[in-house]
Amino acid sequence: MKSKLPVWCAAGIAAFGTLAGAWAAEPAEVKVGVTLPLSGSLASYGKATLEGIRMRIDELNAGGGAKGTKIKLLVEDNLGDQTAGINTYNKLAGSDGVVGVLGPITSTMALAVRRPASKLKVPIISPTATNDKVTQGHGYLFRACFNDSFQGRIIASYIIKEAKKAATLIDMNSDYSKGLARSFKAAYEAAGGTVVAEEKYQQKDTEFGAQLKRIKDAGAETVFVPGYPPELPLIIKQAKAIGLAARLCGADGWDNDTVINGSGDNVENCLLVGAFSPDDERPVVKAFVNAFAKRTGNKPGTFEALGYDSASLLAEALKGEATAEAVQQNLLKIKDFEAVTGRISISPDGDAIKGAVILRIVKDKNSRFTTRYVATVNP
Repeated sequence: MKSKLPVWCAAGIAAFGTLAGAWAAEPAEVKVGVTLPLSGSLASYGKATLEGIRMRIDELNAGGGAKGTKIKLLVEDNLGDQTAGINTYNKLAGSDGVVGVLGPITSTMALAVRRPASKLKVPIISPTATNDKVTQGHGYLFRACFNDSFQGRIIASYIIKEAKKAATLIDMNSDYSKGLARSFKAAYEAAGGTVVAEEKYQQKDTEFGAQLKRIKDAGAETVFVPGYPPELPLIIKQAKAIGLAARLCGADGWDNDTVINGSGDNVENCLLVGAFSPDDERPVVKAFVNAFAKRTGNKPGTFEALGYDSASLLAEALKGEATAEAVQQNLLKIKDFEAVTGRISISPDGDAIKGAVILRIVKDKNSRFTTRYVATVNP
């Protein structure tokens, strides 16, 4: 003979089950992955980017998180290595169960994670991977920065005003460097300039005198060097040592203190394309600069700002459901988002449509080098 529960008891159990289901449906936290080079030659860039990401996530959590749910960062060091980059993405998007990944920051590594991202379908927002191919036709790769076609065109349009003969010095191990050199050359020649020399080097090279002498002999008036440390500071110093009078110029990889204050006095007056200037007068920039200074005692640079903006874009996408699929769909809907690096709209390919700034490297009142805002250029 079966016993029966009292009606009130059965109802109570049913109600409890409903509440328990509701509680189970609400996650205790939203997990967001981060994959950055926190050791190795690119560690200064990775740590700067992480500082911006952490700052934005801390602000969001102080305000209640994503729709009232705290955001938890799961941070992985990808060592600046492609295999480690793939492995860290697979871990974050797989067993860790994140709804989105911030990073990697280099174009070469972002290109390397295209295949696993297609398989696992957890969206990636790269703060700084600029190579045009990173996002093309993918669907799950996004960026907070502009692309190489845009920044190469911008620096060429400024350099042509003061120099009609240019050279390029390209890191052949870097998709970022090769893509930027192509876009610079196309824009520079279209504007009436001549690229008189195209020299190359490999990562971990330490001697660049031979390439720089050939550039000097070719009569270049300016040299475009789209690179990163540790090679970039050596190139800038050795250009002076061999008596190269041509002005060197660069892209967003220059906007880091390792380059600006680690390259000797030959860096003074060099021009570069950046995504951000702390001298920008927009209220959102002033608020960010003041908050960053209060938090760290320092002035933010491009990588801190783009880390901050990549986290902001993800937070904007989290205003919907906290799933990887919803985040991917909501990223594509972002239009005219007021970020610290400019007003951003996300294209159907996942590109950030936004402006860029031209910066000049100058000495400050303490005789340290810094960047000075020259102009903003919009698409």
